[in-house]
Amino acid sequence: MKQYAMISLLTLTLTACGGSSEGDSNTNTTQPVTPASVEGKIERITGSTLTINGHNYVADDVQYRDVSISSDFLEANMMVNANTISRGQTGAHIELEPTFTGRIEKIGEPKGTFTINGIELRFATLSPRIQNGDWVMVSSLPTANAGYKVLSVISFDFDDKGMVEAEGRISAIDFNNGTFKIGKSLTVLFDEDLANNPKKLRNGSWVEVIGTYNEYNAVLTATELKLKNYNDVYGDGEIEGIVTWVASDKSTFELNYRGTFETHPSTKYEDGNLSSLRIGAEVEVEYIKKGDKLIAKEIEFEDADQDNDFDWDAFEFETEGMASNVSTDDDTFQIDVKGKAKTIHIDVLTQFDDGLTLDSLNGEMLEVEGVIISGEYVAREIEREDD
Repeated sequence: MKQYAMISLLTLTLTACGGSSEGDSNTNTTQPVTPASVEGKIERITGSTLTINGHNYVADDVQYRDVSISSDFLEANMMVNANTISRGQTGAHIELEPTFTGRIEKIGEPKGTFTINGIELRFATLSPRIQNGDWVMVSSLPTANAGYKVLSVISFDFDDKGMVEAEGRISAIDFNNGTFKIGKSLTVLFDEDLANNPKKLRNGSWVEVIGTYNEYNAVLTATELKLKNYNDVYGDGEIEGIVTWVASDKSTFELNYRGTFETHPSTKYEDGNLSSLRIGAEVEVEYIKKGDKLIAKEIEFEDADQDNDFDWDAFEFETEGMASNVSTDDDTFQIDVKGKAKTIHIDVLTQFDDGLTLDSLNGEMLEVEGVIISGEYVAREIEREDD
């Protein structure tokens, strides 16, 4: 593949994230040690030093898809992953982590929106120098109902094979036809052998797809599939993102539809407290991996006055009742939600407690917590109902 050549990255005027939220804080007053791994947006750039999640890193090298690029092309609000050899070191390998790359279309149709790879996105501060047909790199965070909160849109050159990138939550996967959807609308044509972990290629998995996009049939044909899950991370690190589910007892929460973290009595909080942990909150999570669990060491809450997705509360549910009509073919069962029978979907992030499995649910009295994604009720935690 021809190497990417980055050109004329555009400075965008965005509202900076950060600050404090209401509520008591349990703040660590000691000087924080620079994490060995951090994923988040670039807050500012001073020479070759990047500030990411409040930590400073010197960019030793910068890459996108294993191709080296100049650090001069980095801009604020781009999503990146910074990795050092060990904690406390500041010289870092910087990997760009865009959500989309491809040709921008339909700018301002409707106002404040554009389309890339067939997905309509909203971004009111798009640079007027970016025109329909330009190739761009888009960084974003997820929003409720399989949407995206755009952080930056940057112009860049592309290779002669016209490869594009799209990231998102897999839904409507069909192994017979070799298709699934990303977001609400993008259809991906795939071969499961392309996946780095085919066993995890399921509804609910977060996937990075590289391939060619056909604008006439709105299909992205995958040439590479990378499943991304925070549980695959080793050691400790820090992640920035959106809380996409919280257990009712706040013992666990999900971040960016990509992984589940546990809170602990020793978990520290900055600019908030445990009660501030809610669906839709924008946070920075410092974590450590113990066995197969991710433990939140510290949770920092972004400013509650920022432009958040206020629809999040409408996309969660909690119910009790008897399970029926279990389908292991479709990974679904039925249970009443607010007095109406609803089909509940199981995905890769669904947690079963009390020794339950999908096969054993029929006739069980259950407590179910979950989220509503693109109109589907998706279970996040399933346990037996308390006597």
